[in-house]
Amino acid sequence: MPHRRLLALGAALSIVAVSALPAAAQDERPHGPPDATPNPVAADTPAGDGTAVRLTTELGDVVIGLFNESAPVAAENFYNLANEGYYDGVGFHRAVPGFVLQGGDPDGTGTGGPGYTIPDEEVVGQYGRGVVAMARTQEPNSQGSQFFIILDDEAEGALEAFRTYTIFGRVIEGMDVVDAIVAAREPSDQIEDPVRILSTSVEQVELPTPEPPSAAEVAADELGSLMPQNVAGYDLQLAVYTLEQVGAQFDREVLAELQGLADSAETDLGLMSIAQASAGDEAGFVSIAAASVPGLPGETALAPIAQLLLPSADTSDPEQETIGGRETSVIDLGEGQKAYVFASGDVVWFVITTVEDVASIVSSLP
Repeated sequence: MPHRRLLALGAALSIVAVSALPAAAQDERPHGPPDATPNPVAADTPAGDGTAVRLTTELGDVVIGLFNESAPVAAENFYNLANEGYYDGVGFHRAVPGFVLQGGDPDGTGTGGPGYTIPDEEVVGQYGRGVVAMARTQEPNSQGSQFFIILDDEAEGALEAFRTYTIFGRVIEGMDVVDAIVAAREPSDQIEDPVRILSTSVEQVELPTPEPPSAAEVAADELGSLMPQNVAGYDLQLAVYTLEQVGAQFDREVLAELQGLADSAETDLGLMSIAQASAGDEAGFVSIAAASVPGLPGETALAPIAQLLLPSADTSDPEQETIGGRETSVIDLGEGQKAYVFASGDVVWFVITTVEDVASIVSSLP
C-alpha cells in the first residue's frame, strides 16, 4: 500500500477538493459500449489474463497490462477502443506532476468521449504509481474513453478518499516514457499541444503478481471497515493510513510513549492505523477519525493518541462528559470547535462536527 498524506485533523478534517481529481464527460464518436458486465462479487486483487495494449506515442511506447478479470467492463472498453484505433492521434491533454497523466479525449478539452458511458465497477487494488484507471465526473456511471496514469504513490491519498475511479490496468513497460510525456509540456488541465498517441496494438504479456497486503495494511483495512458511511445525513468520504505511511509527521516523544504502552501490552506499535471520514456542505460538516493499535486498549492509548492527532490543541487536561452514553474527553480546538474523544475496545474515536446533536453521532459509533 503506497504512502498517503495524512489529512488535517484540525478544524474540519477536510478532504481533497473534488476539482483536483480526474474527470471526464462525453461527446460524439460512434463506438459501441463493451458487452462485459461488472463482476457480481469484487475480486480480491487486480487480475488479468495477460492481454495488454501498447500505446506508441510521439516520445516512445507505453504498454498497459489489462486487469480484464477484476475490471471486465473498463478493461474491455479500453481494449475495444484501442483495437478500433480510437486513440490514434489522441493526446494526453492533462498533466499534473506527482499526480496523474490523463488522456483518451479526442477533443483534448477534458470533456470528450466515445458517445456512450460504461457502468461503474468495484475498485480493486490501490492507486499507486503506474496504475491506470478510468476518469469520470462526479456522476455515477460517467466513464467513457478518458483514462489516467498515476505518477506517484503519494497521489493515492487524494484518489483513495473518493475511491470511484475503476482500476483497469497497470503500466508494465514505459513508465519512463510516461514521465517524459509529463516533462515535455507545461503542467495544465488542458494542454494546447499535447504529446499524442500515434497508434495502438494488442499483445500478450506476463502481468506482475501483486504482493499480498502486510499485517499493517490488513489492520488498517479492518479499522476502515468500522467507519460509518453516513452520519447525520452526510455521506462520508473515507481514507485509511498505516503508521508507516504517516508516522514521520508525528511527535517522536509521544510515539516513544506509545511504544512503551504497546510493549507492555505485548503488541506491535507498527500495526497502528488511522482512519478518517469527512463530509461537509454550506450547512456544516461532520469529521470522524479513529486510531487503533490492535491489542492495546483504547482507554490506555487515548491520551497519547489525542496528542498525535491533535498536536495544536491542549490535550493535557480535557473536560470529561458523558455523551451518547460514553465517557468522553472534550478537547477545545479553538474558534468555537471541539473534539469529542472516547475509547471503545482498542479504538480511540474522534468526532469534530457542527451538528448540534453530537450525542447521536457518538452513540452510533462502534
